Amino acid sequence: MADASVVTAIISAVGGTVGALSALGGVALTNRAAARKEEREARRRREEQQTQAREQAYGDLLGGVLKLRLQVEVAAHHPWEDMNARLAAIEAQAASVGDLASRVAVLSPSEVAGTARALATAAYGLASQATRHTRMTFDDGGQFVSGQMLEPPSFQRLDRCVDDFCRVAVEPEGAQEPLGVSPKS
Repeated sequence: MADASVVTAIISAVGGTVGALSALGGVALTNRAAARKEEREARRRREEQQTQAREQAYGDLLGGVLKLRLQVEVAAHHPWEDMNARLAAIEAQAASVGDLASRVAVLSPSEVAGTARALATAAYGLASQATRHTRMTFDDGGQFVSGQMLEPPSFQRLDRCVDDFCRVAVEPEGAQEPLGVSPKS
């Protein structure tokens, strides 16, 4: 028969090993739960940052479009001695609107991206219209004297695109479906 002290020593050693393994298992479970929680927090922070970036891009685009509209509207009021500079600013603002629309398109669902691109196209068209309908006056030496828009600008297309953009950009996030997916009936 085995010596009682040997049996006691074996039971103690096995008990200690099982206890240590149990403690390690508990630590591993706790670490996995903490890792999952950290992953959820990181995902939530990323989603919040994406939403903030998207909303900032929407605001920047609308602000850029309204600035362009104002520049064209003011330039059309009467002849200006600095019409060349005004037209250059209008063209630069239209290009800026295009850049802002591209940012929106990268950050947004397909329908919002499409309306942002349409808005940029309308901005380019308005700037082009302002340039085409402006008569520039030069003196005998070829120096620019003044400029005047001969026809009032048409803002209808731009305004319609702004309305379309606002309609799709402010829908609840869940209401925007990816391209090719229709809501379930």
